[in-house]
Amino acid sequence: MTTTSLAAPGPDDGDQAADHPTGRAAKASPGRDKDPHGASSDTSARTSTAPRGEKPVSAGQRPRTRVRRSGDNPSTAAPGSPRRKQRATGPARARVMVALVLFQRATGRELWHLALPGQACDKATRDALLDLQEAGKARPDGWARGRKLWCLTKAGHKEAARLLPPGTKLSTVREGESAGYDEHALDVTATAGHLTRAGHGSPLTLTTEVRHAVPGRTARYADLVLRDPGAKVPVLLVEVDRDNETVGQLVEKLAIYTAWCELLAKGADKTRAKAARYDGAAVHDHRHWRTVYPPTGHEGYPPVALVLVPGRKRDRPGTKPLTPEQQAAKAERDHERLLRRLDAVEAGSAAFWSPRPYPFAGVTAGNYHLALPVVATTLQLLDDKGAAAPVWRRFGRDGWHTLTSALDNPDGDRLLAVERQAAAAARRAREEAEREGSRPSCTRCTLPFSDERWADRERARAAWGDDGLCAGCRQADADRKAREAAERERAAAEAAAAEAKRTGSWWRRS
Repeated sequence: MTTTSLAAPGPDDGDQAADHPTGRAAKASPGRDKDPHGASSDTSARTSTAPRGEKPVSAGQRPRTRVRRSGDNPSTAAPGSPRRKQRATGPARARVMVALVLFQRATGRELWHLALPGQACDKATRDALLDLQEAGKARPDGWARGRKLWCLTKAGHKEAARLLPPGTKLSTVREGESAGYDEHALDVTATAGHLTRAGHGSPLTLTTEVRHAVPGRTARYADLVLRDPGAKVPVLLVEVDRDNETVGQLVEKLAIYTAWCELLAKGADKTRAKAARYDGAAVHDHRHWRTVYPPTGHEGYPPVALVLVPGRKRDRPGTKPLTPEQQAAKAERDHERLLRRLDAVEAGSAAFWSPRPYPFAGVTAGNYHLALPVVATTLQLLDDKGAAAPVWRRFGRDGWHTLTSALDNPDGDRLLAVERQAAAAARRAREEAEREGSRPSCTRCTLPFSDERWADRERARAAWGDDGLCAGCRQADADRKAREAAERERAAAEAAAAEAKRTGSWWRRS
C-alpha cells in the first residue's frame, strides 16, 4: 500500500485576524456527542499581523498636513466607533444563512466551502457573517481549533427557514454561549464542505444523522448522506471516524448497511425477489433502499464513504507546543496509522464489498449487484488536496482514485459484456471450424463443396440421392454429355443425308 505523505498545515491567508482568539485556548467536549438535528465541523489556521514600530520610517513622502482620521484605515478605528459597512451581497448572505440553518454551527472556512465554493477565499463569507451579526441574525458561538464558531439567532433561524423548501430538515436554535464543541460534528461539516466544493452536492442535498433501521439490530445513523439525483454521484453514505472505535465496530457498521440494503420493499413478492438475485440489476427492483435513494448509476448498493480522522488528545498542562517539523512528523505517523486501520477494516469487511463470481466459463468479471461499494479517505487528504483529487481508495482495489472513478466498476457489467461478446465470437469460430471440418468434397476432383452445392446435396440426398460431384465437375459432365449428344445428332444427320443421296441416284431410279 502506497503511503501518501502529509505536509504540515500552513496558515490561511484568507482568514481574518479578528476570527482568532488571543490569550485563551479552544475547549473541546471529550468523546463523540452526536446532535440528531445537525452537525458542524471546522478546521483551523492562524494568521498574524506585523507589529507596528514606535515611529514610522520616512520613505521620502511629504509630511502629513492633516490629522489622521479613523476612516483612513478602518482596522485602526478608535474603540467604540461605528463598524465599517460590510460589502456582502444578498445572495451571499442568504447562502451563508442556509448553510448555518442546516449545519447549525461552523467556522468561516466551512461556510466558505458550503455556501460560496466558487470564491477564491473566505472573505465574502466573513463579510456576510459580519453583516448578519450587525443585523442580529448571526452571532459567534465560541471557538474551535483556533477559529470562531458561528450560529444563527432566533431571528436568523426563522428567516433562513423561509428560504428552504417545506419539509427540509433544519438544525435547532442554539441558546446562549457554548462552553465547548463537538469534534465529530465539526469533522462532518468539514467533510460536507469538501464534497460541496468538489461539485458533489450542495447544502440542500446533504443531510446529517440519517437513520437506517434494521429489524433485530441497532439502527445505524449515517453521519452524512448525499442525495443528488442526476449527478455523477447521486447518493453517498458518509461515515466519519475519529479513531475512537475499534475495527470491529467499523466492520459492524458496514454489515448493518448491507443488511439494510437487503431489506425487501413493502409488498414485494419474496419468491420473485429471490429469483431476481440472479438477474443482475433486477434484484434492486424489490429492495427497500430504492424507495429511499435514487439509482446509484452503478451496480451494487448505495456506496459508503469512510472518512478517517486522527483522534486529537488534549495536551497536558505545561506541555511545550510542537515545532512545525514535529507537527509534520506527527501528521505523517497519524496518516500511516490511519492507512493501517483502513487495511484492517478492508480485510474484515471483504464479505460485504467483494463481488460475486459469475458461474460462466471464461468469465472473470465480478457480479457487483449484491455488493456494498466502500470508498475511504482521510480528512487530512481532503484538506490538502480536496475531494475532487485522487484521494479515494476503493476497497478491493489498489491505488488512489477520484470519487467518480472509485465508484465505477470497470470489471463489472462492462467487462462481462465484453467477455460475453468474446465468448460468443469464439463459439461462432469454433462452430464454423467444426462445420468446415464436415464440409463434403467432390468425389472426382476432391475440392470442397460450396455452401450452395452443399445445401443442394443435402436436399438431393434427402429426396433421391446425389452423384457426389461438385458444381464444376457436374458442369463438366453436363458439357460432355451435351457434346456427345450433339456428336450423335450430327452423325445421325450425316448418315441420313448419305442414305438419301444413295436412294435418290439415277441408276437407282432405273
